[in-house]
Amino acid sequence: MIYDERPFVKSSRGLLEKIQAGKLSGITSSVTEMEIALDLEKTGNRGSIDRALRLIEGMDNLSISPLGSLTVKMAVKLVLDYQLTIHDAYHGATALENGAGVFVTRDKTLASKLRKLVKVLEPEAVKAD
Repeated sequence: MIYDERPFVKSSRGLLEKIQAGKLSGITSSVTEMEIALDLEKTGNRGSIDRALRLIEGMDNLSISPLGSLTVKMAVKLVLDYQLTIHDAYHGATALENGAGVFVTRDKTLASKLRKLVKVLEPEAVKAD
């Protein structure tokens, strides 16, 4: 998810371009859409919410995973066992449930907790094979 990351726009855009071009495939939680919408509202860009969500939803090679019962149960375990926030737990559970090879984040606290469960990289470190 790329939002409120002004210093990192270029590298984050590069990751999304690799996904769009089919060099990588991506998966994100449906929570991402809510976070994007709330960030746009917070920054005074409420009028851009629908367009931004359409762009994300229409992106090639990016799957948006809904929060099903299994994801919620996994998220609860991540909150209880690894002290993740609820939103971070949904993202982590989505990655685990869908067999993601890499979890991409710049959040060092989240990365240190999830490294026990999945490979974690910053966007700049993700290489297309």
